[in-house]
Amino acid sequence: MSEVQVIARAVARAGKEYELRALLRGMLAPTHREPRCLLYELYESHREGRFYFHEFWESQAALDDHVTTPHFQHLQQKIGELLGEPFEVNILEEVPVSAAV
Repeated sequence: MSEVQVIARAVARAGKEYELRALLRGMLAPTHREPRCLLYELYESHREGRFYFHEFWESQAALDDHVTTPHFQHLQQKIGELLGEPFEVNILEEVPVSAAV
């Protein structure tokens, strides 16, 4: 199985930046305890209210399991009211140097 890399983006609704930051930070500790999570980092953009998760998972199955955890389910229940744009999840595939045009 190959590792899966994810970049996820959340943009806060105006006035909800602090609440969204707190909700997303709450994902860090429990996700780090997931046995097949290789990396899970949260970043905040210089543009207020924009947050990004950078994730590495052991496999697609590990990522699939992550979305069934109680902490992810809690995130899904709470995040909608805090977002100004849809939550965006991007599964990345590396572009090798040899593929450069």
